[in-house]
Parts: sequence; C-alpha cells; structure tokens
Amino acid sequence: MRPYAVEGLDCSGKKTITKLVQEHLRDHGLKAYIVIGPLLGGRLGRLDTRLANITGAVRRGSPTDRLRRGLYVAEPVLDRLLHRPGPNPALKVSTHFRAWARAATEQDRWMASGYDATRAVHIRYAGATLLATDFDVRLARHRADAVTGRTSKVEERRFFGPDPEAFAAWHHTLDRIMSTRVPHVLRLDSSTADPAELARQIALHAAACWEAGR
Repeated sequence: MRPYAVEGLDCSGKKTITKLVQEHLRDHGLKAYIVIGPLLGGRLGRLDTRLANITGAVRRGSPTDRLRRGLYVAEPVLDRLLHRPGPNPALKVSTHFRAWARAATEQDRWMASGYDATRAVHIRYAGATLLATDFDVRLARHRADAVTGRTSKVEERRFFGPDPEAFAAWHHTLDRIMSTRVPHVLRLDSSTADPAELARQIALHAAACWEAGR
C-alpha cells in the first residue's frame, strides 16, 4: 500500500495527532507505522534529521546549504525508486510538499524547479491530511516549547519574521501543491479541536484511502 501523509506547517500538532491515529488504527486491527523523514530511513534518514535540526543560519551556497537543498529535492525521487512497501502501511509525518511550498514562497528557483522537473517520479501517496492552525496558536505553542526546552528552532526562521501573511502564503502554496499531487486530501483545523477526534477522522480517511488503492 502507498503511504498516507499527515502534513501541516510548524506547530500544527501533526506528530502528536499521528501517534493517536496509529493507536486508533491499531485498535481497529490495522497496524500502521510512523515515518518521520525519508521512507528509506537508514543513513539517509539520519542525515535528513541532522540537516533538519540545524538551528543556526546557513549561508546560501555553502556546502551545508547545497547538501540540504539537494537532499530535500532528491528524497521524493529516492523514496519512489528505492522504497519497498511492507505488509503494513506507513503514516508519513511531513512530506517534501512543505519544502517545495517553502521554496516557491521564498522564490528559491533552484529548489522549486528541481521539484517540478522531477515530479513525475516522486513518491505517491494514497491520501493525506492537511492540518491548518491559527497563526497565534502556532506561535504560542512554539514559545511554550522554547521555554520548556522542547525546541531549539529559531522563531524568526520558523515563522518568517514572524510574519502571518508570509506564513499564510506558505500554507496556501502547500495546499495548492498537495491538491494537484495527492488524490484525496482531508483538511482539518487543529487550532482548538480535540486531538483524539481529529485522529479518529484521519484514521477513517486513511483506511478508506488504503482500501480504495487495493
């Protein structure tokens, strides 16, 4: 079965909600596993994690910048060509669509054109959920996590300043790309909703997408 994606920009609650989705599916006899990073995992996954967790400024054109951007563009192609699905379906937390959308929003023509040129051989998803969250709620979650040490990510980089209009443009671009690349997209607002109820809806949608793809 093709993987199912749970997507949403920073501080939308996707990791927490996906764990609840996994539990809901398990309670109904479907064993799904969660993937953060490339589906291939292994060394590629560890490299992806290291690059994603860089919190300092990375100079455009530096070796680290070229490696990170090149890896992000290559990941959906490598996942499509080399990943071999097992008997249990994957819940993919975060996808290449968010990096593609950010590149388009920031007018990073190299990354955006790279994604566009290789889209025919990108990993395909059975379906996806896109979480929307009020900007102020996202900021509050980030700042709470920063105080408790749960994140070291920089607010200015994470939230474009913070700039709610630029962040909204990123979300709208993400929505547009997913609408053209994923056959079934469920859109939910995670600002104040009960995570357990969101997980129930996502689990039902994922199961229906996997059934439709059999």
